[in-house]
Amino acid sequence: MKPLKYALFGLLAAAVAHIPALAQPTPVFNNPPPNAIRVLATAAIRPPIDAVMAEAEKAIGKPIVIIYGSARGNMRTTILNDTTDFDVALLVPDVDVELLKAGKIKPRPREIARAPIAIAIRGDKPADLDLTTNAGIRRAFINAKGVKYSPTGAALFTVRKILDTLNLRPVITDLSTMPGTVVLNPGEYEINIYPHSEIIPNKNVQDQGLVIQRLQVPADITASISTKTRDPAGAQALVDFWLGPTIDPHLAPVGMVKGRRGR
Repeated sequence: MKPLKYALFGLLAAAVAHIPALAQPTPVFNNPPPNAIRVLATAAIRPPIDAVMAEAEKAIGKPIVIIYGSARGNMRTTILNDTTDFDVALLVPDVDVELLKAGKIKPRPREIARAPIAIAIRGDKPADLDLTTNAGIRRAFINAKGVKYSPTGAALFTVRKILDTLNLRPVITDLSTMPGTVVLNPGEYEINIYPHSEIIPNKNVQDQGLVIQRLQVPADITASISTKTRDPAGAQALVDFWLGPTIDPHLAPVGMVKGRRGR
């Protein structure tokens, strides 16, 4: 069976320097084949999930359709507002807690992977850039033309920790809610903070590696099953597949690590 075309819920994985567009579910998602498993997923885990799509469909014996987007943004809103039906969600723990309280997902989401958060530079990288110490990071952020991140994305907790720990909120230009691309003059640069899995494939920025450990809050990517799924067995089979070894070789190349088993 050939994989179906996937719908995109934004441009997070392809365009780190831009705020994601909040698209609507496409006809292929709202009217999938009768036996399809429908997935709502954070864009942070898109590369490894797409890489094993054919194997996943073969393993569960069903087609899969996926919408990618912002875990704390349009994905959360879509589920809470019952905008579209789904079978499995790939989100983050704090959103899971809210969805559990609302009765939207079944208990005990399973951790599929962890996505460390990284920093990227768009523009002219300073020769003296130092992102290995608190002082160096603070200086780099202050000297940047601005700081870009998704205010509802998987990197949000790391962003908050950096800004609050280093007392940066009063002294930086926050570009997180500004649409489009900021014009950079020669010698200027912009800092981007996103999951490493989104930075690595982005050709418009220079990957500077992971945020240092004391400021790092990795994003745990969890799989949960809808309380309204039409196919509980198929949804569980897909989650079990992602928990298995097939996805493992596709995690490290995009800066991700295997989820902690048993969670």
